[in-house]
Amino acid sequence: MRILLARPAPTDETIGLQHVMIVEPLELEVLAALAGPDDDVAIADLIIERKPLRHFLKQHRPDVFGMTGYITNVPAMVAACKLAKQLDPRTTTVVGGVHCEVCPEHLDDPAIDYRVVRNATSVFGPLLDHIKGRAELPAGVLRPGERVDDVKLPAFDFSFPRPRRELTARYREKYFYIFHDQVALLKTAFGCPFRCNFCFCRAITAGKYHERPLDDVLAELASIKEREIYVVDDDFLISTERLDAFLDGLRLARLDKSFLIYGRADFIAEHPDLLERFKAQGLRTVIVGFESFYQDELLGFRKKADVAASEEAMRVCNRLGIDVFATIVLSPTWGREQFKFHRHKFRELGIQYVNLQPLTPLPGTGLEVPQKDLLLAPGDFERWDLAHIAVRPTQLTVAEYYEEIIKLYLATLYRPKYLLSYLKYPRPLLAKMIAGTWSVRRQYMQKLGEARRRFG
Repeated sequence: MRILLARPAPTDETIGLQHVMIVEPLELEVLAALAGPDDDVAIADLIIERKPLRHFLKQHRPDVFGMTGYITNVPAMVAACKLAKQLDPRTTTVVGGVHCEVCPEHLDDPAIDYRVVRNATSVFGPLLDHIKGRAELPAGVLRPGERVDDVKLPAFDFSFPRPRRELTARYREKYFYIFHDQVALLKTAFGCPFRCNFCFCRAITAGKYHERPLDDVLAELASIKEREIYVVDDDFLISTERLDAFLDGLRLARLDKSFLIYGRADFIAEHPDLLERFKAQGLRTVIVGFESFYQDELLGFRKKADVAASEEAMRVCNRLGIDVFATIVLSPTWGREQFKFHRHKFRELGIQYVNLQPLTPLPGTGLEVPQKDLLLAPGDFERWDLAHIAVRPTQLTVAEYYEEIIKLYLATLYRPKYLLSYLKYPRPLLAKMIAGTWSVRRQYMQKLGEARRRFG
C-alpha cells in the first residue's frame, strides 16, 4: 500500500516561528514506523518543499494520505484532504495531531475519512490494517460525523516506536532551531505533571504523565546521526533522579551530543550543581517559560512558581554559560508601564532571546475569556498562533499594544551588547537568524497596520 504523509506549511496569515526554526516532523516519522513491511511510505515536508502538495499526490498516487498539524493548520489540513480526494476519490484520508486530539470537531469534514483522537503512536498501524480490510476499526478513531461522545475511547497507551528518520533524509540539513543548526528531535516523556491553565499539554494526555524507559531513550539517542538534539518533552527538568541517571547513561555510552531542552525556572534555581554537570555533558540551551515577572500573574496562571526562582534561574544559567530562550505571556491588562518594566527586567537579568506570546485562550486549555473580549473568531484558525493579539487590551488600543510588542522585541534582541555576542555563531546561521527575526518583525508591522485600519 502506498502511503503519503505530509506536514502543512503555515499560511502568510500566521505569524510564523518557521522564520527562526524548522524542525523535523517527528510525529510523521513515528507514524511511518507503524506501517507494515510491505507498505511504501513517503514524507513530504511542505514547510521546506517548494513544490506544492499536488505534485506529491500525483507523484506518489497514495492509497492513504495522512496529515497532522496544529490549530493554525486546520484549514490547510481540510484543503489537503479535499485535494487528495479530488485527484483520486479512492484515496483514504487520515488526520491527527494535538489539535485534532483536543478539538476533533474542527476537522469533521466529508473529505476526511478518519480522525485519530487517541493513541496515535499505537493506533495508526491497526488503522492501516482496517483500511486494508484486515481488521476492525481501532478505538480512538472517528469517522465523519462522529463525536468523541459517540464512541468509547481507549485508555492512554504511551508506546513509542523508533522514528523512521531516513524518510526525511533530504530535508535534515535544513532543520534548525534558532542557533542550533541541523537539529534532531528526541521525545522522552509525554504530558506534564503541572497544571498551568494556559497550556493544553495535560489535555492531550487527560492529565497523565508518562516517562519512557531511559535505556530506550539512550538507545534512540545513540542512533541519531545529528549532534544537536532538541528534547521536545513539555518539561525535561522534572526529576533529579531521572536527570542524574540520564547523564550517567550519556557518560557510559560516550555520547557526544549538544542539547536544547525545556525546563522550569524553579528546577534550575534549586539544582545549579546538576545543571552544571549537564552543561559539561552538552547542555547548550534551556527554553524557560517564565510567563511573567509579576507574582500575581503567575498565581493566576496556576504556575506554582515565583518570580524569585525565575530571577535565580537566569543568574544560574548566565553563570554557567547556558543560553536561555525565555517565554513571556503578555497580559491584555498590560499598559506602557508594564511593557517598560519588562524591558528593564530583561536587561537586568541578561535575557537575550525571548518569545513574547499574547495571552491566547486556546481551545482545550480551560482558560476562559468572555466572547466579547476576544479579537479572534473561533474559526479564524490561522491567527490562533500565540502571536496575534487574541484578547482585547484594556489599557491600550490594539495598535498601541502591537507597537509595544515590537518595541520589547527590538529592545531585547537588538541591544548592541548582544549583537556583538551573536558573532560567536557561524555566519550562515547568523545570517539566517537575522533574516528570520526581520521577517517576524515585518509580519508584526503588517498586523500593526491592520490594527490601525480596523480599530483606529
